[in-house]
Amino acid sequence: MKLCVIGNSHVGMLRAAARGLGPDGPEITFFAKAGTGLEKATISGSVIAAADPDLRAAQARFGMPETIDVSAFDAAILVAGTASVYSALRILQTFRVSGWPSARDGTGSELAVPALMSERAFVAALADEARAGLSHRFAKALRQASRVPLYLVPQPFPSERVFESARPSEYGFLRARWRGDGPLMAASLARAIDTAFGEIDEVTVLHQPADTIAHGFTTAQAYTRDAVQVDGDTPQQAQDLLHVGPAYGTRVLGRVKRHLARVPLS
Repeated sequence: MKLCVIGNSHVGMLRAAARGLGPDGPEITFFAKAGTGLEKATISGSVIAAADPDLRAAQARFGMPETIDVSAFDAAILVAGTASVYSALRILQTFRVSGWPSARDGTGSELAVPALMSERAFVAALADEARAGLSHRFAKALRQASRVPLYLVPQPFPSERVFESARPSEYGFLRARWRGDGPLMAASLARAIDTAFGEIDEVTVLHQPADTIAHGFTTAQAYTRDAVQVDGDTPQQAQDLLHVGPAYGTRVLGRVKRHLARVPLS
């Protein structure tokens, strides 16, 4: 099985997982860039190229090609590059969602808050962000040029250690947990991503498996304690909350393999 993986630093989980599988694992070609910069890649038909000097340098540094033709693979996996739980939290900094726990008082009556939006509008806003993401751009262009199966792996939820963080940027997780909105937020995000990518033929979204989720909207530490960087070898810094490791990556590769064999996903 020949796979190509396209994405940001979150592809590290798949690089590490592939090495762990050894010769029994799939043959995988990676096209990735940590942080920003992948948006500078060009797409011509089914060919993605690193036209930007910085992107070419990043590809070379981590042993990845400057150009890939997706039509030469059995499947392509797009990692992250779409709406995430952080997208949802940004919206919730301004709005509360009608019918959610945070929009009700202790008696169950809806609070008279000035910035209230419907769940439908919340999902629609997240779907718009998903459509604006890099993975949607790649999926749309590649589907027009090729019938190769496409998979989207949304960015995993951050580690459940996020609740221990003193960084102001993580306070939204504490608020969502305290208000009881976390699981509803995660479910809305999944619907939004399904909506956006459902507009493209034959894109399979591999949402985060339920048994890897803690508190309804974070990732269990069993899958984040071995988090790696984009090269798949270098451990993430101890304070990293965003990434997962080969245990999660192995789950993803297993699901792709079973799906390509037309076995139902677990």
